[in-house]
Amino acid sequence: MEIEQAMRRLAFIKYLHNVGIEQAGKPEPFCWTSVLTFHDAVELFLELSSEYLHSDKRPRDVKFMQYWDELSALLKEKGKRELTQRASMDKLNGARVEFKHHGTPPSKSAIEDFRSSVRNFFEENTQTVFDVDFADIALLELVRYDSTKNCLKKAEGLLKQGKIEDALDEVALAFTQLIDDYENRKRDEFGRSPFFFGERMYFLDSFFMGLEGKLGDFVDKTKESIEAIQEVVKILSMGIDYRRYARFRLLTPYIERYVGGKLEAVRMNRGSRGTPTVEDVDFCINFVIESALALQEFDFEVTKAQEE
Repeated sequence: MEIEQAMRRLAFIKYLHNVGIEQAGKPEPFCWTSVLTFHDAVELFLELSSEYLHSDKRPRDVKFMQYWDELSALLKEKGKRELTQRASMDKLNGARVEFKHHGTPPSKSAIEDFRSSVRNFFEENTQTVFDVDFADIALLELVRYDSTKNCLKKAEGLLKQGKIEDALDEVALAFTQLIDDYENRKRDEFGRSPFFFGERMYFLDSFFMGLEGKLGDFVDKTKESIEAIQEVVKILSMGIDYRRYARFRLLTPYIERYVGGKLEAVRMNRGSRGTPTVEDVDFCINFVIESALALQEFDFEVTKAQEE
């Protein structure tokens, strides 16, 4: 197996691990599902490692805990250390069996232990098997939209430099371009979009219309309400999680659209929301990636009629 193919599958495993982390942070009983997700992520890693190291055994022939003996032997042949976290993953496997097959849910403290041990498993063993750091695996490899991917790459680079606000600018642009790109490829031969919910109201405000007083306030508030409704309906119609989108919008700048298609990030006064953190940027980047994956799950091209 080529490393490029393995990296793409590792990117999905990392995504699944992130989903497990998010589930683990929820209150009971919603956090219980994290045990299943963590187990799936680890098992996929073990199966991929077996393929990458050219094992002659098929995944269906190897039970979960048997991978440690099999992979450790293969790693030893290559002069590498054995697979780690065997005892902690045995506990995870036991908790998964108890929950899935016997209906016994894991405790909150056990879930916190699994969150830590699974992270250690990936951080220690990804370097051993694939010669790459788990932190360097880019979930971006799962995104097929080039403009979105390029902005997210810029955001990650800015984040490494500690430029949080600049990174959020790029993330906001990435999401806007993602939605625009998806919608534009769904237009019919007349340019109509199934995600069209009203014309943009570029100059329909009190300033451009020369209105003042209560009438001007009414026009501005009506414009803001219509634009907000258009935005919400479009997000929901595309199958994007609106609650996560609401948090994303609170963290990222507003994207101003200009005639001609130019986009510009406009930072707003954060007030009581405070200064965004590295974790906030990570959430926003992951949200855009998850949204891209959701759109990719049901993507299609509109076939335009051929002229006779």
